[in-house]
Amino acid sequence: MKHKIYIQNILVLIGLLFITIPFFSCDEDKFLEEIPQDFFSPENAYLSISDFDAAVLNLHDVYRDLIYEEDGGLLWSLTELSYPNQARWDNVQSILLPTNSGDMYNFLWVNLYRMIYDANVIIERSENPNAELNAEQKNRIQAEALFFRALSHKILANLYGGVPIVLEETKEPKRDYTRASRQEVYEQCITDLEFAVENLPDINGTDVSRLNNMAAMHVLSELYISLERWDDAINIASKVIENPATELMTERFGNKIESPELLGFNNDPNFDGGDVYWDLFFKGNQDRSAGNTESLWVMPFSYNVPGGGNGGYGVRAQMPRLWQLKVRNNDGNEVQIIPHPNENYGGRGGGFIRPGPYFENELWEKSGEGDIRNAPHNIIRDWIVKNPASDHVGKWLIKDNLPFPQETLTDTMRDYFPTIAKGSTFGSFPNELLIEDQSVPGSIGHTDPCKRNWKDQYVIRLAETYLLRAEAYLGKGDLANAANDINSVRRRAQAPEVDPSQVNIDYILDERMRELHFETPYLVTVQRLGKTVERSRKYDPQLGPTYLDHNNLWPIPFDDIEKNTGTNLEQNPGY
Repeated sequence: MKHKIYIQNILVLIGLLFITIPFFSCDEDKFLEEIPQDFFSPENAYLSISDFDAAVLNLHDVYRDLIYEEDGGLLWSLTELSYPNQARWDNVQSILLPTNSGDMYNFLWVNLYRMIYDANVIIERSENPNAELNAEQKNRIQAEALFFRALSHKILANLYGGVPIVLEETKEPKRDYTRASRQEVYEQCITDLEFAVENLPDINGTDVSRLNNMAAMHVLSELYISLERWDDAINIASKVIENPATELMTERFGNKIESPELLGFNNDPNFDGGDVYWDLFFKGNQDRSAGNTESLWVMPFSYNVPGGGNGGYGVRAQMPRLWQLKVRNNDGNEVQIIPHPNENYGGRGGGFIRPGPYFENELWEKSGEGDIRNAPHNIIRDWIVKNPASDHVGKWLIKDNLPFPQETLTDTMRDYFPTIAKGSTFGSFPNELLIEDQSVPGSIGHTDPCKRNWKDQYVIRLAETYLLRAEAYLGKGDLANAANDINSVRRRAQAPEVDPSQVNIDYILDERMRELHFETPYLVTVQRLGKTVERSRKYDPQLGPTYLDHNNLWPIPFDDIEKNTGTNLEQNPGY
C-alpha cells in the first residue's frame, strides 16, 4: 500500500510538468486572471488533491533523507550512546564551529528550514481560491504540512535554543530574521500540532507510513513537557496509550517467527530464535498489517522500488565491518572470518559509529538480569568463524579466545564492536543482492545497496510514548505513576521493575537508550533537556572531556548570521 503511494508521488510530480488549466467559467475576473498554460508555475503547481498529496509526500521524503540517510545518522552520536570513528571527531570544539558549513549542525539547520519553507508553501497554496480541495481535504493537507512545520521548528529549538519562527512562504530575499525565544518556538509548535491532532486521520484510517493523529499527539506531548505543562502532556499521551488501536507488543508476532531457517540462519548458533523485541525490528514487522499495534509512524524503505528511499544509513553507520575482520591461522597468515559480506552478519557494515562503553556495559548492568534487549541476538558480541579458508571454522571469536586483532583504532572502532541487530536487515536482504557463491549462506556483494538497511524504520513507537508520559509524571512529582509507565516498557523487556524512589530524569534517559537505541535521534532529546554536556562528560571517555558548558546548545551557522544584514541574528553564548 505505502509503496503505491510513493509511486503515485513520482508519477504526479512528473505529470505536473504537463498540466494545462482550461477555463470552465465565464466569470470576468477569472477570465482576466493570467494562469500559465504550458509551463510549471506557482499558479498551476498546486491545484488538485493529487498535487497537494505529492507535495506532502515530498515532506516525508525530505525528512526520511534528513534523519535516516547520510548525515542524519550522526544524531545518535556526539552523546554517551555512541561516538564516530572519524579521526577528526576527537574534539567537540572542532565540530561545533559556527563556520563549519559542511558539518552536521549546519546541515540540519539548512534542511529543517527548507522543510519549513516547503510546508509554508503547501499551507499558503491550499488557501488559493483556484485550489480544487474540499474543506476536509484542505484541512488534512494543512494538518500534515503543519505537523512537519512543527516538527522542524521543535528539532531546531531542541538543538539551538531560540530560533527564527517562519510562518509564511518566503517569496523574496529576507535579511531581517530575528530569534524567537525557545518557549515561543515551542508555543508555535503546539498551535500547529493542535490543529494537526484535530484534522489528521485516525491511525486505523491511513497507512502507518502516512501521518495520523496518534503521531501528532505523541509529538504534542513532548512539547507540553518542554513547557512544563505536565497535566496537558499526561492527558494527550494517555489518549495515545489508551487508544484501543494501540498496545505494546508483548507476544511473539510477525514474519517467520517459527521458521528461522527461512531467514537464512539454518540452525546457526548465532541465532537462538529471537524474542518479541527482536520481532519488532525484523523486516516487514513494522506495519500494523503484521499485527504490530505498537507502531505509530514508520518511514518506508524498499529496494529497487520507486520512492523506496536509499536504504537508510543504519548498516553503513552502526554496523561493524565484520567482513573485514581477520583471524590468524596456525601458520600465522590471517583470513577474514567470512569470505564475503553476509546478511546474517549485518551486511556490508561501514563501522562509522560504534556504541560507547557506557551503552556497551554499564547501562545493562544497571538494568539488571534478564533484560531481553541485551540478549545475544539483539546485541551481538561474539561471532562464529565461517570462512572455509580459516583453521578456526565453527569456533567463536571470544568464547574460544581466537587470535584476532583488537589493538588499533581500526580494529576496535570499525571492524569489531557490539552489533546492534535491530540496525540491520538480518537474514532478509533483497534476493538481488545475494551473490552466486553461497558456500556460506547469506553472502552478499560489495555494491552500495549492500551497505544499506532495506527495511522500514520506526519514527514513533508506542514505547516512547510511555517514556514521555513517565517524564511528565516525573515533572509533576508523581513518581509512582512515572515508575508504572517505565515498568510497562521494562516488563515487556523482562527486566526487573524500577522502584519509584529510583526514578529521575537520568533513569528515564537510560531507559530511552535501552529501549530506543539507534532508533530515535537521542541527541535531540538530551539537547532538549540540557543534559548533553553533563552525561557526555560522565560517560563518554572520547568526546566527553572536550565538551564545554555552552555546548548544550549548538551554534547558529555563521553564514546565516552574516547574510542577515537587516538586523542582528544573535549567536548562542560561548561561540
